[in-house]
Amino acid sequence: MKNMGDGRRVARVEKEVQIQIAQYLRSGFSDPLPGLVTVALVKMPADLRTAKVYISVLGEEGDIGEVIHTLQNRAFEIQDYIGGKLKMRYCPKLTFLKDHTTEQVLKIEKILSDISTQKKPTETEEES
Repeated sequence: MKNMGDGRRVARVEKEVQIQIAQYLRSGFSDPLPGLVTVALVKMPADLRTAKVYISVLGEEGDIGEVIHTLQNRAFEIQDYIGGKLKMRYCPKLTFLKDHTTEQVLKIEKILSDISTQKKPTETEEES
């Protein structure tokens, strides 16, 4: 049976890895990245040997592909940085992926805004 503390430990490590990657991108990453890059989420299995790092970019349409490619090519540097900051038996192997959450939120907000805009003229017509 799995220890209930394991889930909390994984969540703590995920959060700490997320913080350390963001810190490295702000202060230690030598290449400029296009747009505003955010480490949205880190997901790790119970053994903590790998990490899926979900990245979002606020900027031009094609920026996310460039950012993911650059980060994946430099993953060893980021892993080295994390290994020096966190006292873990194994430094997780990082895989960078596009975070779709921000994109979905923006689409939903646009749909809600469009609905709101469509309703307003109808409401004023009824008052006349």
